Amino acid sequence: MSYFSWFVEHDQKHHHIIQKLKEQGLSQNEIIHYFIFENMVEKEPDFCLLYTNKQKCHNLKYLNCYMCACPYFRFNDEGIEEKEGVLVKSLCSINSKKASRFMYEGVEHLDCSKCSVPHTKAFIQKHFDEAWHKIMKDCVTFPKV
Repeated sequence: MSYFSWFVEHDQKHHHIIQKLKEQGLSQNEIIHYFIFENMVEKEPDFCLLYTNKQKCHNLKYLNCYMCACPYFRFNDEGIEEKEGVLVKSLCSINSKKASRFMYEGVEHLDCSKCSVPHTKAFIQKHFDEAWHKIMKDCVTFPKV
């Protein structure tokens, strides 16, 4: 699955859940609370592939899945740039010290698994929008290659 197809599919899943929660009359704080990992595994098992094995994407005691991705994540399926002859398809726009990179099929990708930025309640409250794609609007980039 490409980054972009995941992005579009995830936005649709997120939208569906938000609409359901709004119909139930949940407040912003209640919506944020609903997205806590343990609750999502139980009530929204199709939201994330990792939920099948009750596996977290980040090793955090408190993991909120509202954002899932990070608004500082940048990607382009055609490549963002080329570094030393290697195509880079994703990067961190704030150059987090907790981010690392990995190679897969000769392409460099960002590994955010040690970063907790988008999974804290405070960060989600600060950047909250019911429309996930609005929070993530800067993630899709144009290639520089």
